[in-house]
Amino acid sequence: MASAAERVYGLIKDTVEAQGVALWDVRFVKEGASWYLRVFIDKPEGISIDDCTNVSHAIDPILDE
Repeated sequence: MASAAERVYGLIKDTVEAQGVALWDVRFVKEGASWYLRVFIDKPEGISIDDCTNVSHAIDPILDE
């Protein structure tokens, strides 16, 4: 059975790449009492805050579902 992070990776990969960036990794990380989903992206010329915003907005509906 795939981990939650592996399932999320599979669900968002195409959407992330449609934003012009590569999906590097997905991790669920525990910090204190809370769990956080971390999505790592990259592209040859580097990532901007706009790239992060665009990817976040693009994957939000998928994660909400």
